[in-house]
Amino acid sequence: MSWNFLASYNKTADVRNYKAQAGFGLVELLVSISIVVIVASIILTKQSTFNSSVLLRGQAYEVALRAREVQLSAVSATNDAASDFRSVLGLHFDVTNGNEGGYKIFRDANLDGFYSGSGEEYDVQGQLDNRFEIREIRVIDGGGTSVENDLSIIFVRPNFDARFFVDAGQANEKTQATAEIDVARRGIVGTGNEVLRTVVITSTGQISVK
Repeated sequence: MSWNFLASYNKTADVRNYKAQAGFGLVELLVSISIVVIVASIILTKQSTFNSSVLLRGQAYEVALRAREVQLSAVSATNDAASDFRSVLGLHFDVTNGNEGGYKIFRDANLDGFYSGSGEEYDVQGQLDNRFEIREIRVIDGGGTSVENDLSIIFVRPNFDARFFVDAGQANEKTQATAEIDVARRGIVGTGNEVLRTVVITSTGQISVK
């Protein structure tokens, strides 16, 4: 009888000791919570950067696609609003204050190679998401690289070639050139792919994004 009582007592004591040792202590709980918070913060930060990078890439490719559409419309027999099958069509980029959020699609009505205002606007105008901007325009030609405030790029049938004008008139044409248009996250400094992508248009009509 006494032996059974002693065995039962020892078993109860073991259960109590096990319960006392089971689970997290306060310090262990705080450490575990801290680790979870740090890991979650890293994941959310990386996710936000990834999303921004994807959106930026999409914006740059949209600009490139619009340039390609204008090029194809210019060299094909597409009738425009003026019933002119031989229109000179182009894109105009401007980085002066207040204009960085979009770009113009235009019909060069006076054939001066340059966007002359709203009277020449053609089709749906280009507009970036307000989180992005056209940050810089560069023209690379035989004389080196110049940074421009604005630039008109036109396409003339039947060639796919692009022509670049920094102002109206033949004297302001950049021949055998390449244009680089930087599309960037607004308010973010840097040159990485998550911050800035560049649309490249060459004089031979090649359009790409880097």
